[in-house]
Amino acid sequence: MYYFPDLDEQTRLNMISQLEFDIRTGLFYEPLSMTASGMISYKRLLKECFEKGTPETLQQKLTSSFFREKDRNGRKVPSNIRETVAFSDFNRYYVRALLQRALSEDKKLGVYRAKQVMNERKESRLAVNKVYFDKKQIGQMLELFRDYRKLFSSQHELLKPNSGLSLRLVEKP
Repeated sequence: MYYFPDLDEQTRLNMISQLEFDIRTGLFYEPLSMTASGMISYKRLLKECFEKGTPETLQQKLTSSFFREKDRNGRKVPSNIRETVAFSDFNRYYVRALLQRALSEDKKLGVYRAKQVMNERKESRLAVNKVYFDKKQIGQMLELFRDYRKLFSSQHELLKPNSGLSLRLVEKP
């Protein structure tokens, strides 16, 4: 079960906007485990789930036909690939939508655990409850999280694979 406390109409619109930005600019991240035909349907499914669904909805719609038996590097695709891809991509766009909202609505963001994990990393445990309030830093995070090549090579504690961490809006005092 996942928890996204700020998944309201504005957040959903921002998620769709971020997805369309990625597709338009060529920054859309294509999971190595997906087939070419799966990828075409996946972009449509993402948009549908951003409009009215959840990571669970997305996971249910991702059938085995979306995925290769082995990824492009020849490694066997993990059995939990549907869950991993659904949560990771939904959460990335959710986080980006909230970064966008924090900038436009002058709000702070707090790190929390959106998904329970079996083996919590020390870095993840230390990141929970961290608050971001500086507009410049929030803007830099949005730029980093838009470019997956940079994100995957960064040391930022958010959006690491299987961390279960996400952001939520925090009211300014």
